Amino acid sequence: MINPLVFGQVSGDNSISISALADLSVSSQDTAFQSHGLEIVMMGKITPNSMVMAYIASHRGEGAVAKEFYANFNTPLKFISSYKIGYFRPNFGIINRQHEHTYNFMNTPKSIASLFGNHGWASLGISVQTQVPLIWNNYFNLSILQNSFGENISSNMHNHNQPITSVDTVSGFSYASRFDQSFSITDKAKISLGINYLNGRNKESKSIDMKIKSYSGKYQYFLFQSEYYASRISAKNHDIAYHPDEELVSAYAIVGRQFNRYYHFGFLFDYQSYSLKDIKSNTYGFYGAFAPFDDSLAFRFKLMNDPDIKSQNYITFSAVWSIGPHKPQRY
Repeated sequence: MINPLVFGQVSGDNSISISALADLSVSSQDTAFQSHGLEIVMMGKITPNSMVMAYIASHRGEGAVAKEFYANFNTPLKFISSYKIGYFRPNFGIINRQHEHTYNFMNTPKSIASLFGNHGWASLGISVQTQVPLIWNNYFNLSILQNSFGENISSNMHNHNQPITSVDTVSGFSYASRFDQSFSITDKAKISLGINYLNGRNKESKSIDMKIKSYSGKYQYFLFQSEYYASRISAKNHDIAYHPDEELVSAYAIVGRQFNRYYHFGFLFDYQSYSLKDIKSNTYGFYGAFAPFDDSLAFRFKLMNDPDIKSQNYITFSAVWSIGPHKPQRY
């Protein structure tokens, strides 16, 4: 268990909250206990229209690493509704904007991890958002980023026997955009559709995503979520040397059901294709989550079939807990 820290909140319009999270997991693949270490989340509202956020993780053997630190401003400017500056996860797709401790399905889907890394893709940059004058709720987001996906990830997929490097040597900026359109199917059901495009630093990604969430009660809902990416991952991305036809296709679909405040179960289907080596992978499985007391503690499991590992079938159990207002269980 983690030691209690000092958690406070300043009263009034300006407030600061601090949370600590920790986890423990074990898998039938190696039967060894694993942990992401201690994670600290600090969020503050410095004015009614601005907030700051810092996410720091202390992984085993790595020391403390800042996963995100940024300021977000809501502004009444004519063409910009909000903007963000700092080191953050770009508004690109669905899963990359989230943190693993909030996943009922425990871990980033394999195909998305191959593209963005096990802990997500973040970059130093600036992001602006505006609404488009259409009938339904929508926004358009544009980000200018110092780096691109996969540039701090080591991989042995295809490295031409080159020396290992953890940072891509390509210069320049990346430009990411997202158009998100959402509308209500019924009073309690909502569908969101996203179109994403990234270009820069010799990389390109085109993707679409969809999310349907239908509530039948405060803690009861049906979820369908899916993302599809077609990405050119050249220029030593993943330590891979340049090839014009080097494309990674990443896709997943999740079907889940939150039965009440305590139980969530669902299915995960995952697919990836790596054109350069003609590698294709289909992974699927069943997952579940149980929050027995409140939103601060969640037990989860995942039973998966992965043809790329020796045993193919494996099961993983985890527990995630928090102190402070940042909760692992979400609805």
